[in-house]
Amino acid sequence: MRPNKSLKERSLFLRELIRTPGDIGALCASSPALAKMMVDAVPLWRLRGQVLELGAGTGPVTKALIDRGVPKERLVVVEKSEALALCLRNQFPGTNVLCCGAEELEQHVNRSVPVDVIVSSLPFRSLPKELTQAIMNQIASILAPRGLYIQFTYALLGEIPMVPQHFRKVRSRVVFKNIPPAKVVVFQNQRGQG
Repeated sequence: MRPNKSLKERSLFLRELIRTPGDIGALCASSPALAKMMVDAVPLWRLRGQVLELGAGTGPVTKALIDRGVPKERLVVVEKSEALALCLRNQFPGTNVLCCGAEELEQHVNRSVPVDVIVSSLPFRSLPKELTQAIMNQIASILAPRGLYIQFTYALLGEIPMVPQHFRKVRSRVVFKNIPPAKVVVFQNQRGQG
């Protein structure tokens, strides 16, 4: 049964890539190795608030977050594509899936619960600069002090664009078991610290 499900997910991913290539920004979904590298940075021991996943696609990182032990009631999955959001709701019942753009986070995320971690698969290099800046402003606005922002990029030698100045890079690793290879960068929000 899993091969058919996987084939359906790949087909859906490809359809969405053809429909909105700039929003998808990749030829295939994140590999299990990339998803694992991203979620290994999530500090479960100090998780008190929400974990946001941006640009979930067909859910490889969502699955890795749940497998790692992030409680479904603390996980908020954000996906702009209605078709992919529906796929995620079906695949991960009980998980809060928001169908909106990441530039609208403040309007949709429960602000009474802190956001401890943001895990992002957004394709910033294929997005317009104005949209990238709007998303980064939202990330900076909702991430709790000492919270982590985890982002991957295919630019192995470049930097993540427009990262807020008060975000300090704490880790950067390359994942070669992905098509194409990707770099996972972890930042910590330094705002509000003494």
